[in-house]
Amino acid sequence: MIPKLYFSFTINDFVGEFKSHPRDFNSAHGEIENFFNGSQPLFVRKARIGIRMVLHAMGLKAGAAVGVQPFTCSSVLSAIKRAGFRIVFIDMDRNLRMSHEDLKNKSNAIDALIVTHIFGFPDDVETIRSIFGNKPIIEDCAQAFLSAYQSKPLGLSADAGIFSTGFGKLFGIGYGGFVVTGNDTISANLLKQAEQLQFPSKAAILWQSVKNFGLGMLYRPLIYSLLTFPVKKRFGRSNASIQEYPFRETKMPLAGISRIARNFTKNQQRLQRQRANGKLLIKLVDQRFHPIEPLNGSEPNYFVFPLQSENRDNIVSFLASKGIEAGNFFSNSILWVHAFGYQPGDCPGFEHIASTLFTLPCHDYLSENQMNYIAETLNKYHVA
Repeated sequence: MIPKLYFSFTINDFVGEFKSHPRDFNSAHGEIENFFNGSQPLFVRKARIGIRMVLHAMGLKAGAAVGVQPFTCSSVLSAIKRAGFRIVFIDMDRNLRMSHEDLKNKSNAIDALIVTHIFGFPDDVETIRSIFGNKPIIEDCAQAFLSAYQSKPLGLSADAGIFSTGFGKLFGIGYGGFVVTGNDTISANLLKQAEQLQFPSKAAILWQSVKNFGLGMLYRPLIYSLLTFPVKKRFGRSNASIQEYPFRETKMPLAGISRIARNFTKNQQRLQRQRANGKLLIKLVDQRFHPIEPLNGSEPNYFVFPLQSENRDNIVSFLASKGIEAGNFFSNSILWVHAFGYQPGDCPGFEHIASTLFTLPCHDYLSENQMNYIAETLNKYHVA
């Protein structure tokens, strides 16, 4: 079974979790700071904590309205709610980018905006800013670390960028995230808030390492095929539940930052393989599955390869029968958003996407032969 995402955590990684050194903290800071042209990262235990912190660092008034695409992780919506702000949903086009027309219609009622680079595919933040004006914008780069637009890393075109290093991500360590900003005022306010954050307990860090090691074992190819996928298929919990905001805000443990530092160069190499896999799928997949059209000048990281079809659920089942785990990321977003005030019909583009989108795996652990097999198998699908 080819998994939709991949997670690697070896015994060496497990041992390395307990050999963290302050120089690794400095190394990770330096690597990321250099990549983001001098923007110093603030590491947090969960990316949603970074969203809440940035929203407060922007100095928004109580009860301010924050615009966001509804096709997103529920943790983003939970973070906005925890920050005490209202949510205004902005529709999307078929290429999963923010609808400029809907933004024009709603921008006067919005005080800040979150632009999501879904699945690592860049949106055009500069054009969005020309519509939205000088009000604050956050780039949600949870799935888009190392993606770029016009040779500029995502996260640098807005007032702040949020990144995730959680499970399945390119820099995935099983948890955590970080914030970057080039805005001095926001940076100063973030640092003040960061002084209140504590590290997780040693027991929590140990438990996270044990979980990571277990996940790493379950994602080994043979084990995944014989055990993990069948169990997920039969007993896996639904992703319909909303990801709530954590009870306690904490920093990313030094062990996590250390792992980012150790693997930074390797992950940049992984990106090249993952990007090659995504570009290969663009050439091979039939147009009847409506692959999205990346912006000219964009360099997606191809977190996954998104497609759309009215027969989405049948296609996912068909691929699974052929040993390919396709994804239906955020398919339950149509359920989540109602808990945050969404009104049916407000974003028709989003509603269509939520009911038709599926994804193909293209992570860097897949070979060219496997990518060919994935595309050939999908192209054989025909409606009965």
